[in-house]
Amino acid sequence: MQEPGAGAPDSPSQISSTPSRLRLWWQRFGWMLRWGGTLIGVLYVMRLIDMASLRSAFSHASAWTLVAALAVVAAGQVLGAARWRILLAAYGAVALPRLSQAVRLYFIAVFYNTYLPGGVAGDIVRGVVTRDAFAGSGATEALAVVLVERALGLLGVFALVAVGLALVGSALADTGALWVWSAAGGAGAVALVLALPLARSVARFLPGRLAAVARRLPVVSLPLQFALAVVLSLGTQLAVAVCGFLLLRDFHPATTFADALFIVPLAAATIYLPITVGGTGAREAVFITLCGKVLGMPSHDALAASLLLWFTSLVAGAVGGVLQLLSRHQTPPASAAAPALAPPATDAGQRPR
Repeated sequence: MQEPGAGAPDSPSQISSTPSRLRLWWQRFGWMLRWGGTLIGVLYVMRLIDMASLRSAFSHASAWTLVAALAVVAAGQVLGAARWRILLAAYGAVALPRLSQAVRLYFIAVFYNTYLPGGVAGDIVRGVVTRDAFAGSGATEALAVVLVERALGLLGVFALVAVGLALVGSALADTGALWVWSAAGGAGAVALVLALPLARSVARFLPGRLAAVARRLPVVSLPLQFALAVVLSLGTQLAVAVCGFLLLRDFHPATTFADALFIVPLAAATIYLPITVGGTGAREAVFITLCGKVLGMPSHDALAASLLLWFTSLVAGAVGGVLQLLSRHQTPPASAAAPALAPPATDAGQRPR
């Protein structure tokens, strides 16, 4: 006979708490891994750098160059918002945010991705806010489009890395590993994009809840729009490369754009590393290593350029934070979470574009 107060060993509350504990453990492990990886990267960089030399290096940076770099970063965010909007149309959205709305939401997402743990909070916000774009079918399709958009950004990064390798790879003794990683990164991005139609095709073999989600995943209905989004992905990553090029020129005037195409995308790719917080530490280590090998730059100059590049992303995120605060003051809470979406413009007898 069971003692008073003792719960059944297989009670629903105990069973349901097991996944929660496991999820909490994985979250804590993930944070320990990311912060540990970041700390290792930072300590490695600090071991290479003389702080007095670093402070002196910042004096080489021009205020006008920094302003130009910030403008390029802002242009890249606008391109990213346009890509997101085009992808929504490509996957069959029946209502699209206006471009001005998409730009505002994109900057707000950058704020959340930059300043909140995990680096994906802003992407979730974008998916939830545009959940009505797919005729009230929930946020699944909108979130899937955001995932594809991130995957296309990753594809753009590794495409530029490959171009940079082809242009200036001869400056390095061995580029074999870099070619392998570039190919692997590009293949991974393509696999993420292809996972959506694949998941729909195998939905009938999945368990109930997973099957329901898989059946709601969108498929490309406008291939030309999708192709345009791929092209814009190259544009967004080119904006980062141009920003890095402008900053590198201040510290090393002989830097060519081909050099920047090789160095900056590789450094930017560290943001996707799961063992760091936003690529911090790893990004600086890549800058120091590649700038030293390709350009012969001193470590303190390379680190200064890397930190300024990071600063431009922090500013872009801060702009998103300001826009979020303004939207909270201008919009009632009930409507702030789901701004009205406009249906895509259509021509007689044509599908939404």
